Amino acid sequence: MKKKEKKVVLVDIFFQHLAQTGIKTYTDNLLIQIERYKGDSFTFIITPSKESINKSKMFKGKTARWKNLWFQLRYFSHKLFVLPLLSIWYKADIVFSPDILSPIWSRGKRVSVIHDAFFWETPEHYNKLWRKFYLFLLLTGVKLGTKVITVSHYAKTTVAKYLPASSITAIPTGLDLEIKDQDENEQAPLPTPYFLHVGVMEKRKNLRMLIEAFAVFLERKESDYSLVLVGQRGPREALDDFDGILSLVKKHQLEEKVVFTGYLSNKQLSTYYKFAEAYVFPSINEGFGLPVLEAFSYGLPVLIGPQGALKEVGGNAVLVSERFEAKSFGAMMLKISEDSQLRTSLKQLGYQRLSLFTGQKFLLSLTDYFNSITNE
Repeated sequence: MKKKEKKVVLVDIFFQHLAQTGIKTYTDNLLIQIERYKGDSFTFIITPSKESINKSKMFKGKTARWKNLWFQLRYFSHKLFVLPLLSIWYKADIVFSPDILSPIWSRGKRVSVIHDAFFWETPEHYNKLWRKFYLFLLLTGVKLGTKVITVSHYAKTTVAKYLPASSITAIPTGLDLEIKDQDENEQAPLPTPYFLHVGVMEKRKNLRMLIEAFAVFLERKESDYSLVLVGQRGPREALDDFDGILSLVKKHQLEEKVVFTGYLSNKQLSTYYKFAEAYVFPSINEGFGLPVLEAFSYGLPVLIGPQGALKEVGGNAVLVSERFEAKSFGAMMLKISEDSQLRTSLKQLGYQRLSLFTGQKFLLSLTDYFNSITNE
């Protein structure tokens, strides 16, 4: 009997040259799952190679304007010309783009991952001409048959306002996160209990409201608490909110209470997670919410605002404020700080929630989807 020929999936990770947040985490996890893949249905080809991405530092961090322009030129050239030619060279059955944009034409099926609806909902955060061209290519690609995956059912609902719902399939992200307990030899990074937030300081993260909520919390809490903000400034000036956050810290005289750590190594970050009282995530706009799962893996209670994707991921394992307001969020911070039984309950629920979003389940759903579209 003739051996079944594997279908070729060309996975484009060019955007990893620049990616720093959600798309980077999604793609990194995807590559881990691909390395573990033992099935006989697909051959995955990664372009460019992980090694070349890791060696390249030109577009990492806060970059000069000319570098941004140079990246955009290379990026669009890659999508429009290089990737289609590679699809022919490798005889691809699927061209998979985890970074939103697929080529307009290629050999095989084209699949894009759209993580959120930011391009449509917050146009002020993007260069007008760049955004217009980007959306033109995206919409043209969908009209010409590009399939779309979203990272959550919430994201599918929001993206379907702008793209045909028939082209969209929700495949929730999954991570292989081990339960991480405190090491008896580890020491807490701070002498006081603290709330933790991890992420770039972009406006959509709603960290100004978090500062206001922390001030409300301190007015009602006699014990000494800190707020730890791990992460760097937003990568683009239009998105960055660091100066506004710092201004509020000074306004409320919280310089000794709010800790800005900047970038941390994985080991340092792990220590901050392990000793935190709770993870606070008041973001107003997310497509999925990977930090929620990360916090669950450390046994942390998680506090979020009423945001759809975060509620979908967190389920019954998170506390949700009634509104995106300082008083509402501050009251929730007070509640979690005073109720040890609630903290223990949320810890166990978080562990259970993790089992719904594993990397194995994610890749299984993805390969099932690839099989379905190649058999159409």
